[in-house]
Amino acid sequence: MLSMEPDTTDQAVATLSPTSETGTEFQGEEAAVAVTRYVVVEVNHNFYGMPTSSTVELMSSQMVSVTRVPHSPAFISGVVNHRGTIIPVIDLRSLLGFEPRSAETEKLSHMFEKLKNDHVGWLNALQEAIYTSSAFTKATDPTKCNFGKWYESVIDGTSPMSDMVADDPILKALFDRFNRPHRNIHALAQKALHFKEDGMVDKAIALIDESRDTDLAEMCTIFDQVLEIVSTRLDSMMVITEVGSRKAAIAVDGVSFVVDCEDSSVEPLPDTADNTEFLSGLVHQDDGTYILIADLEHIYNIACPSKDI
Repeated sequence: MLSMEPDTTDQAVATLSPTSETGTEFQGEEAAVAVTRYVVVEVNHNFYGMPTSSTVELMSSQMVSVTRVPHSPAFISGVVNHRGTIIPVIDLRSLLGFEPRSAETEKLSHMFEKLKNDHVGWLNALQEAIYTSSAFTKATDPTKCNFGKWYESVIDGTSPMSDMVADDPILKALFDRFNRPHRNIHALAQKALHFKEDGMVDKAIALIDESRDTDLAEMCTIFDQVLEIVSTRLDSMMVITEVGSRKAAIAVDGVSFVVDCEDSSVEPLPDTADNTEFLSGLVHQDDGTYILIADLEHIYNIACPSKDI
């Protein structure tokens, strides 16, 4: 947990110090330049800036217990106790019209379950072909099945999960472990069908049963481990903010960095932009990306219009 209050450690203060307030002037050889320091958070793969002057503390959502409040708007996740004060939790994803992180985890869980069942069905189809002497039409190339295509997309960087896997050594190691059992399963078809042609049906079926108990079981275990880790990575962060006498926790996907921006560099939002109700402008960065400036005042007026919750 990183705090931005005066009683924090030197390191935390140095990283997220509120001393660079909105409108701070940096003296140079020319006229003074007004600069605002922003905490930059990520929501749905976009960067949003919140002034450090309104940012009190950063914490993982796992560190707090959110109490649901009946009949609250969808963008209010509930309330939390922050240092003795009950404050609302604003789900920035929901407020901005994006689906919740839990939906991403649920989609991934459904996809993994389907990929597991694909290989259960693959082995069942091979067994049926052995027993009935029918043609086996499933993919024998491990890169051609649904899992193989998805796996290759993660490895080659074209999947939404690619960056997460590449940046996480534990996930990377788990994905590397998929390769052997998956290839073993697909290599099984030629062996089992060869035994069938030689009249050794029992031996072919024994190979399939062994693969269910070893390779398929290992793949299912890896799927479960990957889902558990990804679910943890998708846990939100909370930014404790305050505007005037009001305070609220804002749930975001993650906290990325802190940046100083000249106030003159904040550009108006283009007329073609959508979903801009809670934004006040944007700042282009040198790397071609941009930071959307959150309008905390308006967010508060909509989400927590008074000190009472």
